[in-house]
Amino acid sequence: MINPIQELRRTKVEIKAITFDLDDTLWPILPVIIRAEEETNDWLKSNFPAVTKIMESSEIMNIRKEILLTLPKLRNDLSKLRKKYYEELGIRSGYSKKESIDLAKSSFKIFYKRRNEVRLFEGVEETLKELKKNYLLGVITNGNANLKEIGIDHYFDVFVSSETAKSLKPDPKIFNETVHQLELDPKEICHIGDHPINDVKGSYEIGMIPIWFNFKKEVWPLDEEIEYKEVFDWHQIKDTLI
Repeated sequence: MINPIQELRRTKVEIKAITFDLDDTLWPILPVIIRAEEETNDWLKSNFPAVTKIMESSEIMNIRKEILLTLPKLRNDLSKLRKKYYEELGIRSGYSKKESIDLAKSSFKIFYKRRNEVRLFEGVEETLKELKKNYLLGVITNGNANLKEIGIDHYFDVFVSSETAKSLKPDPKIFNETVHQLELDPKEICHIGDHPINDVKGSYEIGMIPIWFNFKKEVWPLDEEIEYKEVFDWHQIKDTLI
């Protein structure tokens, strides 16, 4: 396997682009999802009260699993998966197909609005603004965030998601799609993300330069020998770039 960091040092290849994961890299995601689901669930119970019985039973835990068994491709599209989940919830609760589709559309609209009300980590916009002066910037995400709604889409030159690439990190396909769009060699691209496998290992294995965004200051969990840089906050990123 080519070691991208050693190759970079030996050949003095210039980094020309930086790509980022989104959830838990640009912002913490868990409190956002909890709030979005709580508000959506409250709305559902108030406007479609028949869903309450299922939502308060163990059956609710199986709906998503059963959808993925019959429609595995939805694993790459979280928005369609969630809409299907709400629709199925409506049908199982006794509503008609039309009522369930309307339920799903309205529920998703509420959820998605809250899902994009994120609070950026300290230093994100300041750092992106500085990096954009010298690098192409991109996104590689398994999630369904809307950067325009969040207000930071203008910083990025390419946006590759599991939906558009039809694959999930750490599959090489989603990284290779990004490389293709940037029209660069993988070793000219640095990828920054919080997940040791999806971001660090995934980008490393196709030849990118990985930086682990370790905000929680966790111990590296993998046994494989992977060279990577590590940052604990956004203020360290600029000085850590090779």
